[in-house]
Amino acid sequence: LAYNTHYLAFNSNMLVNEIFLESADVRKNIVALAKALGYTPTSAKSPLAEIDVTVNNVPAGTTSITASKGTTFNTSVDGTTYTYLTNEAVTITPTSGVFKFTNLKVYEGTNVSFSYTVNSSDEDQRFILPSDNADTSTLKVTVQNSASDTTTETYTLATGITSLDSTSKVYFLQEGEDGRFEVYFGDGVLGKSVSDGNIITLEYIVTNKDESNGASTFTLADTIGGFSDVSISTSSNSQGGSEPQSKNSIRY
Repeated sequence: LAYNTHYLAFNSNMLVNEIFLESADVRKNIVALAKALGYTPTSAKSPLAEIDVTVNNVPAGTTSITASKGTTFNTSVDGTTYTYLTNEAVTITPTSGVFKFTNLKVYEGTNVSFSYTVNSSDEDQRFILPSDNADTSTLKVTVQNSASDTTTETYTLATGITSLDSTSKVYFLQEGEDGRFEVYFGDGVLGKSVSDGNIITLEYIVTNKDESNGASTFTLADTIGGFSDVSISTSSNSQGGSEPQSKNSIRY
């Protein structure tokens, strides 16, 4: 009886500790308590570099060049090669006959796209980013009407609720029990809701976090507007790559 009482007392003490932000130790409990305060932990962060890319030997008469989303560059840090890519399409026109992308933002990692078809009869359906090192700051969320109707709308991350109504095209973000992030949508009152048959596409970058911080030399591993003859200089070395926010940081 004494042993049993001791075990129950110890178990109760641990359970009560998990109720409070200051004493909780299990990450999912800390995250849940933070959510009650309106706070979402930050995900892993992809290193960001800014480079200047000059496209050479462009034929006369060319009026513009576009660096497509996902254009890739290579760099090496401590003998390991890393891939950097653009996260949006950028179009330029010539200046004095020179085609130059200035301060082109490139992120380390791999571009990933994952889709869900909304099924309201599945009460347990969740829209999860199925990657451990997803950088949610690069997340793009689009909603297609259906498989037969390709009309697509882009949703943005909600940063508050006071300005939302039933037509607001926003999504919400939370960290799940396993550390992966989940996207969810409005209920038709605070934010536009999704409907059966809608196709939700989550596009984001999966990163190696801080491993390539400090990269300073980049080479084109792709083509830009069909051109591969380019000159690249670095205006800002790679920086900002980091691990997901720690438990202690979330508490603070």
